[in-house]
Amino acid sequence: MADHSRRATAERTEAAKPWPVLVAVGLTGSEVGIVVGLLPVAVVGLVVFAVSVAGILADADYVERPLALAIQFGVAFVVGGAGLAAHGTGAFTIGPLEPLSGLTSRGIALVLAGIVTIVGAEFVRSRRAKESGGSVEP
Repeated sequence: MADHSRRATAERTEAAKPWPVLVAVGLTGSEVGIVVGLLPVAVVGLVVFAVSVAGILADADYVERPLALAIQFGVAFVVGGAGLAAHGTGAFTIGPLEPLSGLTSRGIALVLAGIVTIVGAEFVRSRRAKESGGSVEP
C-alpha cells in the first residue's frame, strides 16, 4: 500500500512541471512591464522566461547544465538589448527596425535582465559548489 502511494506521488510530481506556465508568465510580464512602463516588471518577466526555458530543456534532457544555458540566455539578452538600445537612441541604425518604436526601453530591459540572469546563475552555481565542496557545473 505504501509503495503504491509513493509511486502515485512520483508520477504526479513527474507530470506536474511548472515550466510552461512560468514561460507564459515571464513573457507576459515582460511585455506588460514594457507597455505600462514598469521596468522592474519587464526585467523580472525576462529573467523568469530565461530560467524557465532552461528548466524545460533540462527536464527534457536536452541540456545537462541548465545554469550554463541560463548564462547564455543572459549574454544573448545583453547583446541583443544593447543593440536595440543603441538603435533606439540613434547611436546606429538597423534598417528593418526603423518603423518600430519603444526599442530603447526594450533594449534597457533586456540588458538589465541579462545582467540579473548571469549574476543569479553564477550565484546559484557558486552556492552549489560550496555545498558540495567542489565544482558542480563548469
